Amino acid sequence: MRRAIRTGLAALAMLAGASAVRAEQACFIAYAGFEEKIPHMDLDLCPGGQVTPEQGFCRIALTGSAVVVYTFRHGGDEPCLVRADRYEFNDFVARFGVDYTRP
Repeated sequence: MRRAIRTGLAALAMLAGASAVRAEQACFIAYAGFEEKIPHMDLDLCPGGQVTPEQGFCRIALTGSAVVVYTFRHGGDEPCLVRADRYEFNDFVARFGVDYTRP
């Protein structure tokens, strides 16, 4: 009986691990959907160097007094949104400056 329980628990752990891997690989928002639905500006480099161009890219949007930086990573069939950071405009400027020099 104990052996059957241990075997069952081990199988559940393997399934949970496999589900976590599949969830990690799933892309909640692919770039194609974002591109057509979210007004944004393209950036050549991510503010603060969040990702390198080889790893992914960033897009920026202004919404009221906020700046939203969307970070995408390459992988799978198309780039996938991995994070969105929202800053009040003044906080964004204090952190990243007001000058943007295209590389």
